[in-house]
Amino acid sequence: AYYVSYTMASPTPLSKANTTFALALLKQLGDNDNAANVFYSPFSISSALAMVMLGTRGNTSTQMSE
Repeated sequence: AYYVSYTMASPTPLSKANTTFALALLKQLGDNDNAANVFYSPFSISSALAMVMLGTRGNTSTQMSE
């Protein structure tokens, strides 16, 4: 018999933040109509926001980093 062993790394702050964002967005989208099916990609949305943030400066950059 073969035994497989693995160790899971603890989640990074970025991973936790992405999970929190994804669940909050799902709740927000689902609150409008509880009977509707919701399909979205939290990874795509957070990636797009990260690209937007790279192009910001000043007050906008400060607000997005919060």
